[in-house]
Amino acid sequence: MERYESLFAALGLAPKETKVYLSLVKEGPSSVRQLAVATGMNRGTVYDVLKELQAHGLARFYNAETRQYFVAASPKRLEEMLFEKEENLRKATSELTSVVSQLETLYDGGDRQPIVRMYEGADGVRQILEDVLGTMDSVTDREYYVYSASAVRNAGLYAGYPNYTKDRIEKGIRVKNISFGKAGKEAGLDERRHVEGAAGAPTYVLIYAGKVANIFLDGRGEFMGLIIDNRAMYETQRVLFSELWERLPS
Repeated sequence: MERYESLFAALGLAPKETKVYLSLVKEGPSSVRQLAVATGMNRGTVYDVLKELQAHGLARFYNAETRQYFVAASPKRLEEMLFEKEENLRKATSELTSVVSQLETLYDGGDRQPIVRMYEGADGVRQILEDVLGTMDSVTDREYYVYSASAVRNAGLYAGYPNYTKDRIEKGIRVKNISFGKAGKEAGLDERRHVEGAAGAPTYVLIYAGKVANIFLDGRGEFMGLIIDNRAMYETQRVLFSELWERLPS
């Protein structure tokens, strides 16, 4: 029975429909009462199932004297149902490409309503840094931008992910870094410029592939972070970064 149920389910039949159909095949012409006894279902349920089987072309009825009997369609009807499903699938497949293109123009991937995620502690910072590398690894333009706040950096920004720079370089991801205060040393695939007299800036900002991440210290000196997934915010921050970058000495 389980074998039949899984097979019939693939054709769109529910377990009760399978049970009634198989009873009709085995018992031959049957009344609703007889089917109820054979399947263990109540008459109302059997009657509803029979209507579904008729809709599938798997059962029909006839009247004999004052009673109504139901008869199973030939099992070959199952092959016809499979053929019909295959034809519908072929048609759907041919139309899918154009439909997906149309839906992509309507899809909101965070461009209309910003998606904001909050992170806490060193583990949270690591998740943010992993998101930067994971996101950049999936796009063609593999360069992102950073406002580096020395107060945040010196508090142990990379303590939870000490191999971050190494992994970034191995993935071929470039970064432009504007440091508030003295700029750090270049490590590879990076360029650095700095803003004099701004060493106390409280937020470390990463601008990358449609997202903006902010990392800062709360009142207890603990790391807090936000990732804002929104194309408009990203583009604004990218433009501002580029303008400042061009004005700073290399």
